[in-house]
Amino acid sequence: MTYTASRLADILDGEVPWLSVRTASAPPGPEWITCAELLADQQAGGDPTYGWRKALQDDYAREYEIEPPVQVAAMFVLMWYVQVPSIVAGVSTALTGVSPEVSPEALAFRRHPMAHYPAEVALLSDKVIGLDHAAAQLETHTRAFTDSYRPGVKLSSLQRLGAVEDELRAALRLPDEPPYAAEAAAAFGIRLDQQVRTSCCFVYALPNVKPCGGCPRIS
Repeated sequence: MTYTASRLADILDGEVPWLSVRTASAPPGPEWITCAELLADQQAGGDPTYGWRKALQDDYAREYEIEPPVQVAAMFVLMWYVQVPSIVAGVSTALTGVSPEVSPEALAFRRHPMAHYPAEVALLSDKVIGLDHAAAQLETHTRAFTDSYRPGVKLSSLQRLGAVEDELRAALRLPDEPPYAAEAAAAFGIRLDQQVRTSCCFVYALPNVKPCGGCPRIS
């Protein structure tokens, strides 16, 4: 079967319950974040995710009535950003063996107004690429983010790169019957049978919150 970017967007939109996916020739509105612009700012020494982290920090402060540890918001924003290209590439290749482009120039997203995670994604390129190309684009894109991310708290390389691995593994597992999941996992260098996460979200650092299932700190 031949797939178009529009068809892959429809597949992603139907497979990922919390995410709306569309094609677009440009970011659909001013509140949309283009991955290319965010990365360019971050690689130039800016801190384009500060407002994102601050919104999450403020929510934690109100909910838990404390000054929340900064590493929690820092890690969630890292996971949420790399989730965008990981879900697009992972779910698409698991189901079809091909992917939309996942370079920074090819993706934009909009955050949920209350929960702050990426809730909408726009595919800005009409190109469809093969599995090996998708794996290379994903690695380049996510490494550009993790290598330049400076959230004001130390995050180890295991945390940074492990977040990409964890988000991609979750994306490959998301469809009920993904015919190309094993082939995609091999191309991405992911073990689908791994049950313990590689990275930790640090949510346990909030009052009376238990570690997530599969947390490497308790497994």
